[in-house]
Amino acid sequence: MAFPVRNLAVVVLYFIHVGLVFSQPLVNRATIVDSTSALKQQYDYVIVGGGTSGLTVANRLTKDSSDKLEPGVLVPGVPPPKEYSRNYISAPQPGLLNKPQPVYSAAVVGGGTVINGMFFNRGSAADYDGWEALGNPGWGWKGLLPYFKKSENFTPPPPELAAQYPISSDLGPHGTDGPVGSSFPQYQYPILRSFYKAWNSIGVPSNRQPNGGRAVDAFYSTLSLTAWNQSRCSASTAYYRPIEGKRPNFHLLTLHSVTKISIDRKSKRATGVQYVSRNATKTVRSVRANQEVIIAAGAPRSPQILQVSGIGPQKLLSSLGIDVVENLPGVGYNFQDQPAMFAGVTCPDTQAYLSGTTVAFLSLQRLTPTYRTIIASAQRADLAKALPAGADQTLLEGYKAQQRSILTDYASPDTAVHELAYAGGETVPLVVLKPLSRGSILINSSDPLADPVFDYGTFTHPADMQVAVAMYKKFRQFVTAEVWTAVGMRETSPRVQSADDDDDNGAIEAAIRNLTTSTWSHPVGTCAMLPRKYGGVVDSGLQVYGVQALSVVDASVMPMIVASHTSSTVYAVAEKAADLIIARRRNS
Repeated sequence: MAFPVRNLAVVVLYFIHVGLVFSQPLVNRATIVDSTSALKQQYDYVIVGGGTSGLTVANRLTKDSSDKLEPGVLVPGVPPPKEYSRNYISAPQPGLLNKPQPVYSAAVVGGGTVINGMFFNRGSAADYDGWEALGNPGWGWKGLLPYFKKSENFTPPPPELAAQYPISSDLGPHGTDGPVGSSFPQYQYPILRSFYKAWNSIGVPSNRQPNGGRAVDAFYSTLSLTAWNQSRCSASTAYYRPIEGKRPNFHLLTLHSVTKISIDRKSKRATGVQYVSRNATKTVRSVRANQEVIIAAGAPRSPQILQVSGIGPQKLLSSLGIDVVENLPGVGYNFQDQPAMFAGVTCPDTQAYLSGTTVAFLSLQRLTPTYRTIIASAQRADLAKALPAGADQTLLEGYKAQQRSILTDYASPDTAVHELAYAGGETVPLVVLKPLSRGSILINSSDPLADPVFDYGTFTHPADMQVAVAMYKKFRQFVTAEVWTAVGMRETSPRVQSADDDDDNGAIEAAIRNLTTSTWSHPVGTCAMLPRKYGGVVDSGLQVYGVQALSVVDASVMPMIVASHTSSTVYAVAEKAADLIIARRRNS
């Protein structure tokens, strides 16, 4: 049963870096606040971040059983304004010829779901069971599936589309009355029927139901799409716009930046946040949280907020003159994303590149017959050398535990390590889905408005390059399948001449390092949900170790990246987080 609206109020302050949500009686309706003068001095909850996870949690904390919601509309395919994103540059990556890499960040209410490619899938059951096995009870596949379903409003495809593509009519794994639209485009380029024929011809079967716990092989994926009007469904259209004007306990403040979490040093309890305007003078204002401060700023920014507030690696904070509230060595470490290489093809029937639904997610066994060699090589790697500088012993122990889990997945036919997407255009992304490399996001200044140092650590673990070499060889096998060559398809880039030589991978490695980007725009892991002995930052209740009334609810808590795109999982994590927060209030 949800708390009555009159008892809680939430204000979301959405900033260029982060946003806030607060909970307690406010004004007459849920609204975007144009001025800080309209805010109260205190709320039940302050949520830092107005993106996917922040809006999900805010919606659930302010929910009233009498709400009748209608979805908003955002047409897909229209490029979002550049003002909707604010991007950064990483440190030079030695694994990518010392080239700095982009760090993509949304700067719009709704976060990345407003500007992403709308791909809406889940990982395999083993991806989430690995989280639980690391010491997080309730976070396995069975524990999360109800939250995947709670967030989803799935609509099956038209019969004529389902007849042409491998799409299951099984509604069992799907939710059908959640806020996030999940469906399929009603038109697809005819050439893409050849996508599945090509994979089938080289031994990769089609998977009609990739959302039921086995997300591998060639499948036709759902998009975050409202079926009836074929419009994008973002966190804003799903969780905020429907309640705007209907809830008296929800404020959203945009164009501000959180500068610090206010913490009572005696009790070590988070009591609120400090923030400044992005556009006006940098007058520091504050707002109090009577119940909890909830961090939802995303994997690139949540660790920075903790660090400048005195929560993080003691040596780093002390070197910057920051008073240490809690020594948590894992804050900002364990940074993960999925390296992506963009190969090129040409074909008389290719179409303009669009966000696609036709993908192959391959297990290591499907990817290469030498998968056992890659696993054995990974087991011999010196993990201490693969970790970022400054990582302490607990992080090394956590890294070892993660590798054991990931290599178990590598040996399984039911968990993917590679994605190949093809939408009928001239670009074919080749993605390492479950990298073993780890990076970091660490401040180098006590200034909360200064950018931290983003270091992906791409290809610091040698097994990731071995997987990347295998994925390029598989791409060559796919693109030269008879069904493609019959219509004139050919590779245009990188066209490595020695790709078929198993004894000489040097040219392939060079091409990969030259053409790969560190990010598939799925950053996770920087405030990991792990035991403290493994360098964890939050416990299985998503509460920050050592500090009361402070939690993190975004992708930064994922201890290991899942073999999928991440938006569906972020929704599920946030839905579960909301239930955990509500349960704490009831039990207090």
